[in-house]
Amino acid sequence: MPTLTPEQQALIGKETAPHPAPYPINEAMAHFWCEMVEDPNPIYFDESFARNTWLQGTFAPPAMLYTWGRPLLWPETKRETAIDGLQLEGCTMTVAVNAVQEYFVPIRYGDHLTTTNKLAAVSAEKTTRLGTGHFVTTVETFRNQLGQVVGTHTFTLFTYRPAGGGA
Repeated sequence: MPTLTPEQQALIGKETAPHPAPYPINEAMAHFWCEMVEDPNPIYFDESFARNTWLQGTFAPPAMLYTWGRPLLWPETKRETAIDGLQLEGCTMTVAVNAVQEYFVPIRYGDHLTTTNKLAAVSAEKTTRLGTGHFVTTVETFRNQLGQVVGTHTFTLFTYRPAGGGA
């Protein structure tokens, strides 16, 4: 399938409705995350230290951005995604290629985030050592309760038909 159908093309650029994050931004989860990655930065937990910085108070680790917006796996619920309806003929395998996060506004403890997701791009058909398929890029946008964009997560996958026809 060298080109996308008009229906597939129409999906590019469409953004999902906002989904609320399952929990408010909280210190407990940040503590566990910092412990896991061994990040002792006092700006995340020491209010008197953080007040004397340009941030003027504690905030959640920026690298947790994607974590805050993840839906719960149980109980299982259906959640609209930007790639719903994007059926790429014969493409049975997917591999993550790239993930980039950008941070714009510090996320404070107590913030309530919502996320939207959009299909940003689908490449023309490409052949790699893995097989033939398309690079699919989505952008998840995170907003706080004030509607401010606090960050984005751009994710690129290669969805393909395996070389040699195996699955």
